[in-house]
Amino acid sequence: MCREARRLERAGKSVDEIVNYLEDIKYRVRVILTLDTLEYAKMSGRVKTLQAALASVLNVKPIAVLRDGDLSMAERVRTRKAALDRVIEMAKEEYGDKPVYLAAVHARDLKSGEDLLEEAKKHFNHTDTMLGELSISVAANLGPGTVGLVVYPVG
Repeated sequence: MCREARRLERAGKSVDEIVNYLEDIKYRVRVILTLDTLEYAKMSGRVKTLQAALASVLNVKPIAVLRDGDLSMAERVRTRKAALDRVIEMAKEEYGDKPVYLAAVHARDLKSGEDLLEEAKKHFNHTDTMLGELSISVAANLGPGTVGLVVYPVG
């Protein structure tokens, strides 16, 4: 969104126009993440100890969705590969073939972030892509190995 704000500023848009655009787009941004482990989410209080223990034993990979400023555990799948595939599917279900900005984010797992972005590019009508690290506040709560997509529609 910062890149969009800069693009609008360079196009001569006023501060009010830029703020209005960002206010509108923030409700259409989806962040879909898969966690490598529930251990950090357990320490942060986002999941209960029993849930984390069962997920570890069963090799369950949770999927979290950030929507309207609220991070919630949306689904659980059995393997890392299935979780990464499901992250792409969930974003595709929401945006279909609409033009989107597409980013992959990761928490200390650059390779997974790169791989996810390359795979996601095959599924989306993307105008711009980016790879970045998760913010420290999110990464601290979800742990290293968390990886996911940030998607929002163009215009």
